[in-house]
Amino acid sequence: MTKTFLFSLLCCLAFTQCAPKSYDAKRELEYIKADSLLWAEYEAEGERLAELYAENEDSLYIKVVELEAYADRKNRELAIEYSATPSGLRRCFMLRLDIGKDTLQSILSNLPRDLRQSECAEAIKAHIATNQIEVGAEFSPIDVVNADGDKFAWGEHRNKNILLIYGGLGCMGRSGRRELAALREEYTADDLAIVVYYSVSTLEELKDFRNQYSDNYIFVSELQPDYSPFKIKYGAQSTPTCFVIDRNGTIALKTIGFDAQQIKEKLDK
Repeated sequence: MTKTFLFSLLCCLAFTQCAPKSYDAKRELEYIKADSLLWAEYEAEGERLAELYAENEDSLYIKVVELEAYADRKNRELAIEYSATPSGLRRCFMLRLDIGKDTLQSILSNLPRDLRQSECAEAIKAHIATNQIEVGAEFSPIDVVNADGDKFAWGEHRNKNILLIYGGLGCMGRSGRRELAALREEYTADDLAIVVYYSVSTLEELKDFRNQYSDNYIFVSELQPDYSPFKIKYGAQSTPTCFVIDRNGTIALKTIGFDAQQIKEKLDK
């Protein structure tokens, strides 16, 4: 047995002994409890502020913004603190756009062996390795199917405006859906394609969304709900996230939430 082989073997044994093998189930429960407590406190404080500033909308708005900023920060801190648990790591993926890639890389490097090989860890690796699409970038289509199960032909909409919405038609509320419907009526199909991406796992779910809302829009999906290439490449997590792709195939707008006026300003007539 050569000295080189012995040295390599000893290194492997040392790494195996030092590397954590599995996550701590107790820590998982601690995170779930801490997370539940955070959001229970958030809701209670929101109700308190609503009552306290019921007659002062401006002050209420300021306090609510402060509360949301606090909750977002604590949510991020808890996810990082408990990133070596399944639920904490999943939350880190959900918050990946608010956590620096260096921090995410450090998290991956310190994961227990079972989590290091998980689908969530692989998705975070993909996020780190990907330059997410931003305003001014060229639109890069991803393979999706429509609600009829056919491969969606992005090329058929070349030289049109495209409004690509990442889910969230329910989150828009009735007023938002009315504004979207008005946008559909204002622009012809030759001028504007409205494509709604839903993160679902089955074609039946996608059809349900089409039936629930409107067949005036094109509903598409990769049928990969959790860690899809679309979510990673387009940096989409919150719903709705809206993208406007102009006639030249350039991302003209990326925004969280639906603002019809903001979208119309970016559409080429």
